[in-house]
Amino acid sequence: MSTFNTTSNQSLLLLRSEDLFSQGKWAFINPLDAAVFNNIDNPNIIGLHQYHHHFSECERACSQAQYFGAAFGEGVFGETADDEKATDQSTVANSQANKADAIAKHSLDGVVIYMPKSKQQLAMLINNASYLVKPNGKVLIVGENKAGIKSAPKLLDKIGEHVNKIDSAKHCGLFAVAVTNPLPSFTIADYAQVHEYKINQQSMHIYSLPGVFGHKQLDPGTDLLLQQLTPESLAKTRGHIYDFACGTGIIGCYLAKIITKTKRVTMSDISALATYCSEQTARLNEVEVNIIACSGVAQCDPKFDVIVSNPPFHEGIQQDYSITDNFIKQAYSRSHPHASITIVANRFLPYPGILDAVYKGFTEVAVSNKFRVYGAKKFAKS
Repeated sequence: MSTFNTTSNQSLLLLRSEDLFSQGKWAFINPLDAAVFNNIDNPNIIGLHQYHHHFSECERACSQAQYFGAAFGEGVFGETADDEKATDQSTVANSQANKADAIAKHSLDGVVIYMPKSKQQLAMLINNASYLVKPNGKVLIVGENKAGIKSAPKLLDKIGEHVNKIDSAKHCGLFAVAVTNPLPSFTIADYAQVHEYKINQQSMHIYSLPGVFGHKQLDPGTDLLLQQLTPESLAKTRGHIYDFACGTGIIGCYLAKIITKTKRVTMSDISALATYCSEQTARLNEVEVNIIACSGVAQCDPKFDVIVSNPPFHEGIQQDYSITDNFIKQAYSRSHPHASITIVANRFLPYPGILDAVYKGFTEVAVSNKFRVYGAKKFAKS
């Protein structure tokens, strides 16, 4: 049985139709738990994950093969997948032991997509799925009503005809289509955007994909944070720098570009899309950084001297303050004495209390009508 404490409503809905998945080769994209693997008697089901915490949990809990990557299928990363590495980490998005680009195109009987928050990401995943299934293979989408599952048929119409509503329960819906218009090829670069931003007079080229924070434009909170990180203010910065929840890589790559007295910048994110974007951003800006796909500071081996972040406060469509709560606590324990932390957050978020409790004090570095930048320092114990 599953080692997860809970089974998502999406998985419970899928298990009502488990006979549909009992035969043939199936893939579940971004499953929220292990239930579909441990409760459906089919060894030919695989998991395709863009989020590392679900990938690692399913890999531990399930016997079926699990893959982690920004996209799935042969050739999806183009020619740069293995030849143009910006990092030396083995845990970046397209460098897993089970490589996401090892799956043959048009080899699956069906794909089930757990609906993401971003509609553009969903459209990209639908196209990716149509590239993986055989002619007339099935693509299904399961999602919550409040996440917009009722809009899924319009997207499924683009790859097939006669979209069917399979089931609805537990405030979720399940839709399916037989793929009559499969994609002959799928390359993740076709969905990418490259933006150029001027940050404190420093030109930065930022690579982004649907589903990654800051995809369409520079987030105003991140912008406020970066405005405080001027070359003059960082002139004496040394040691190991860490960018938590790196997204497109704009913060970590900017710091790597302007701080000449440090040779180590580590960036991490839970999302394979984000780590892939950060990898490409590092390549575009010709900086050397370490990029790690993981859930937080605790999974990074070294300790840090400077920590900078625009930390998330959502898990999917749900607000989750525990992400940053845990990050701040782990940042303190995983940093050297006298290490600093600088974060930006929406004004309504309760981070001052957390910083004060953990660091025994903090400063308000900058404020706008929506955001605040906070700074704190870890002092050596007397």
